[in-house]
Amino acid sequence: MSMNMGSGGGFGSGGGGGSDFGGMGRGGNRHRMRELAKTERFDWVIVRRAFRAFIPYWRRALLIVFLMLISALGGVAPAWLTQRIIDNGIMQGDIETVVKLTLLVLGIVLTTGLLGVWQSWLNNSIAQNVMADYRLSLFDQIQKQSITFFASRQSGELVSRVMNDVTAIQNVVTSTLIGIVNNLLIIASTLFLMFHMNWKLTLLSLLVVPGFVLPSQKVGRIRQKLQDDIQQRQSSMTVKLSEAFGVSGALLTQIFSRERAQRDQFDQVNTELRKLQIRQTLVGRWLFMWMGMFGSLGPAILWGYGGWLVIHNQMGIGVIVSFTALMGRLYGPVSSLTQLHVNLYSSIALFRRIFAMLDTKPQVQGGVAELAPGSAEGDIRLEDVTYAYRNKEGGLYEPVLREVNLHVRPRQMVALVGPSGAGKTTLMNLIPRFADPVEGRVLLDGRDIRELTLPALRTQMGLVPQDPFFFHDTIYSNLLFARPDASRDEIEAACRGAQIHDLIASLPEGYETVVGERGYRLSGGERQRLAIARVLLRAPRIVLLDEATSSLDTLVERQIQQALEVLMQDRTAIVIAHRLSTILKADQIVVLDGGTIAATGTHEALLESSPLYRRLYEAQFVASAEQ
Repeated sequence: MSMNMGSGGGFGSGGGGGSDFGGMGRGGNRHRMRELAKTERFDWVIVRRAFRAFIPYWRRALLIVFLMLISALGGVAPAWLTQRIIDNGIMQGDIETVVKLTLLVLGIVLTTGLLGVWQSWLNNSIAQNVMADYRLSLFDQIQKQSITFFASRQSGELVSRVMNDVTAIQNVVTSTLIGIVNNLLIIASTLFLMFHMNWKLTLLSLLVVPGFVLPSQKVGRIRQKLQDDIQQRQSSMTVKLSEAFGVSGALLTQIFSRERAQRDQFDQVNTELRKLQIRQTLVGRWLFMWMGMFGSLGPAILWGYGGWLVIHNQMGIGVIVSFTALMGRLYGPVSSLTQLHVNLYSSIALFRRIFAMLDTKPQVQGGVAELAPGSAEGDIRLEDVTYAYRNKEGGLYEPVLREVNLHVRPRQMVALVGPSGAGKTTLMNLIPRFADPVEGRVLLDGRDIRELTLPALRTQMGLVPQDPFFFHDTIYSNLLFARPDASRDEIEAACRGAQIHDLIASLPEGYETVVGERGYRLSGGERQRLAIARVLLRAPRIVLLDEATSSLDTLVERQIQQALEVLMQDRTAIVIAHRLSTILKADQIVVLDGGTIAATGTHEALLESSPLYRRLYEAQFVASAEQ
């Protein structure tokens, strides 16, 4: 197979604003996530909606709470038993009590450890299920969007939204939500036992809590802001990599010898990410030292005061040892709980971003009427159609099409011609409802196409774009994409009709040949013929064709013409014409200029009546025929 650099400009491109959700791509707001974390307020509406995602897993959630309660009680039991071992066993010389209570401590520790593993599995199980649910919902929602939605966004941004934003939910489930409940249970059980053992020592232990809680809270805010910046840089890196490593991006880089510049741009983002991650690791070292000092101060005060009580026979030494263990169990959860509110606010901001995408209504929404595949007659009518792209605020730009009226009869071939920007592609996009007119309507067999479901409408049609797209997969799989139930014989018959079967059969791997990203291993003519085969396999009643503009040799040109004759036979065909042979065979030629229909008619009639068509014919079609 020959290599071909391909042509630019895909089918269905359009203007109309940038991303509404966020600054995740290049040129976006770098500080959006950080500002969301700083300005976010507790929002019960978002919280309630977020909790709905956990409803299918409520049984596991209740089990987790039960396990946390058992673990909390099991966590304080060893400290209480330690007091008994010291005071009732060691101090009394009762070795039997020491052995029994020691074995009991070991059993409790082992049991709570196993329950902790089970709890961790349940935590992550819920998190992974919720993440998978959100990923699927986002995927479905994004797929429903119109072509203009994708034209105004970077694919890397959408990938980052589905992957990075949703992955962050795992921390919400396993750390934030579960952490609040778990820490509260640990604190409650620990304080209950401490007050039961000695209320004076308990109050003394609580005196030093503010000394390390407040610095910990400050460090938590700083680390959260840094994490938001890290998330932003990682998203920017995702976009950059998807652009640089795509075949088109790699080709463009090599053509203009911009490898060094691309490396420098990536190195800049990579360096910023590295610095932020180092800062996040090292931030608050002095504050952590201060916290460590207070963490040691509490036990020191406890030993001083408790020792005085023991010396004066007011308390057993076992209580001091138990209290020392309980203080460590108390300080950690209290410190974590004070930081969780930062995570909670950031979680609200995260869910708000996800819900914003889930709430994005597609500009094109299907009707309810069904239509059996291949049952359409192919009669297409545009009545007073005006179309304009919308901006981010919902307003309209200047119309691309203005009050267009056109009738395409069944099994008729209509060629669309006109200068660049005349509205040819936009007009074609309206027929399969890649976009909807802002005024007027499009009819199929006398019925407004907005009444039909989108699958019912689009199964009547086949599209051969100017730059056909193919997945990085085999030829066979790419053809099956058009009709998954097609047999091998049907696929080969479609390829014969498209004049490409012999070429595929001559390849070492035949139909199992991998075509490369976007079909890059195929030449322009091969891609177009394979796209024709894909449409033939679908067997639609209506064919939409945007002819390729790239120069082809005579043999390939003849093969494509033969394939197109098979494709358009006994079908309604609307063609954006670039070849002289197309306009000569057209039943009707529509001349577009500035978004309006300047003239319609046959080739001979338009040469006589339309100066614009005559200029286009002489400048484009005659010139291309002579090459």
